[in-house]
Amino acid sequence: MRRKRQNIWEDEWDDLRRREEKYIYKNCVQGTKLFSKLQKIVPKNLQSKLDAAFSKAFEVIFDKGTGVIEKTYNKEKRQSEYEVREYAAKIREDKQNVRAFRKKASGYARKNLLFSSLEGIGFGLIGLGLPDIPLFVSLTLRNLYEISLSFGYDYDNMEERYFQLRIIETALYSGDEMRARDESMNALCKNMCGSKQQKPEDTKKLAFDLKEQIHRTAKALSDDMLYAKFIQGQMLVGVIGGATDVTVLKRITDYAMLKYRRRYLLDREWKEDADAAE
Repeated sequence: MRRKRQNIWEDEWDDLRRREEKYIYKNCVQGTKLFSKLQKIVPKNLQSKLDAAFSKAFEVIFDKGTGVIEKTYNKEKRQSEYEVREYAAKIREDKQNVRAFRKKASGYARKNLLFSSLEGIGFGLIGLGLPDIPLFVSLTLRNLYEISLSFGYDYDNMEERYFQLRIIETALYSGDEMRARDESMNALCKNMCGSKQQKPEDTKKLAFDLKEQIHRTAKALSDDMLYAKFIQGQMLVGVIGGATDVTVLKRITDYAMLKYRRRYLLDREWKEDADAAE
């Protein structure tokens, strides 16, 4: 019986590693020819404006916007649902219960992606690019919030904000750079292992600068979305740029699913080892 339970969780690890490798391979492709041709006509100051707009959006939401985002879903219900899934997985470690965590997170993600597609294309149709950045950041964080709750992690602390900013930043790279940064993210997941079970005063403190990470993440977003936001600001072709919002959000969402799933599996192993040592 013990061997059967091990196989189920080992299968989860194998599936996760395959999906991680597939994600990295899929996102090796660089920008399109259309965006490359825009280099000569995009205003030079647009990059700095995007940097500032994304940074400001993160700062405002972290300072006083999380509560507003939480009004769009029931946080307590999400946490209770996680507890039910966790209990079910302990009582009966079958495929249905073990996979329930990622399936629930995927359901929330699909719903948020649908709303993002309507938002991005809507702003594109009326020729607005920069004004949708606060809404885009809010939708991105809402997605990450719901994914984190699905795996049992409360996002309302400095460490989790840093982790989510790193997810967003890393998801936007490609090729060898993406692979190297993904390895760094895996190391961060391992370093945060056990934080759910430990008392706050015993939790390992991460060495990080949240303000600096906000700027790094904002820079990654503005680099990736520069040409799309320029197009989105043009009335006739804005819908093309607006559609990029959902493409970028899906890329971030898919990566967040992988890293929160990795943390969940690492934490589960950590707890088993801790219980065995007692």
